[in-house]
Amino acid sequence: MIENNLNKISVLHLIHTMAYGGIETAVLNWLKCINKTRFNIVLVCFANSGGSEAPFVSAAQSLGFTVEKISWGKRKPVLKAAKSLASIAKKHSIDIIHTHNCYADVVGLVTRWIIPLKIITTVYVWADLGWKRNLIQFINKIVVRRFDCVSAHCQETYEQSKTFIDSKKLKLLICGFEGAAFVITEESRKAARISENLSPGTPVLINIARLYPEKAHDMLLECFREIVLEIPEARLLIYGVGPLETELKELCSKLEMNDYVVFKGFAADLGHVFSVADVQVHPSYMEGVPLALCSGMAAGLPIVASDVGGIKEVIIDGKTGKLITPNDRKAFIRETVRLVRDASLRRELGDAAKRFINEDYSLIKAVSAVEKTYEEMMS
Repeated sequence: MIENNLNKISVLHLIHTMAYGGIETAVLNWLKCINKTRFNIVLVCFANSGGSEAPFVSAAQSLGFTVEKISWGKRKPVLKAAKSLASIAKKHSIDIIHTHNCYADVVGLVTRWIIPLKIITTVYVWADLGWKRNLIQFINKIVVRRFDCVSAHCQETYEQSKTFIDSKKLKLLICGFEGAAFVITEESRKAARISENLSPGTPVLINIARLYPEKAHDMLLECFREIVLEIPEARLLIYGVGPLETELKELCSKLEMNDYVVFKGFAADLGHVFSVADVQVHPSYMEGVPLALCSGMAAGLPIVASDVGGIKEVIIDGKTGKLITPNDRKAFIRETVRLVRDASLRRELGDAAKRFINEDYSLIKAVSAVEKTYEEMMS
């Protein structure tokens, strides 16, 4: 084992972040809980031309991390970025680089050609994302085969990865969740609703997701219009940022739903968000295990979500939430309306969801598996 920093293993995490979301949260959750007496952690992200990394950097700094940046832009300067990363790795005597997202994988691999170290990536999802992103995925599958270790974010991604990655290199490293993070009281709920100009009896649905095509916000808006026909007092709050914001707001206007839907932007205070909500909805076309759902479950919210990717690993249909077939609009409307109208079912599903996150999806267990993987890589 390489020994430095008093026998600590030094791990550099490299992330390419375009919008703060589940991947960014998962990485920071791991890092804030990792054993600092055994591991030295360095955090690096791409400095994007539009500054989209800013929310991630701010969140990391609030946890006490210093984030170093490497230049990035539309021309994808891989070699320049790899040289910068190699310089940072040498400065901190890095043993392992852990990458997140495709461009980070490519830069991490090139960096390993510049200086000798171990490399691991975490893969979050393989899915049909349109020709451009599918091409990037194709390249990424070639790249990650050359890594020392490939970890999958959920069982679904693990099984998909087995078809082209040597099983000896493959690990399942779930994100886990800090289940006690959110405590919702009647007092906090009342205060949150007052701040949002919502009456105590208004049925409020929330959606927390990046505004990207795979998150199915178009379907959500169209279905919500039908829900309002049955429950006119219902309201929908959409939390998230991304390239589809203008397009989705235009769709909302076209559907004449501006009085019923509010685009809230980045969700900086999830405790406030969950205090407002009655039901969380998540009709995505593809996912890993969304931490937005884990967060809602930890807060005791009932959830209606698509049965895609790793969602079924945390939401057990009829027990810890409701699952629908992807793009099944009738089922989505039916189950959402049912939850809005049935307070006892909301409590039953919400309580079960909270127990599951606290007891079966522990962040402590997840971080322990990450630590063990690093130690095995260095042995």
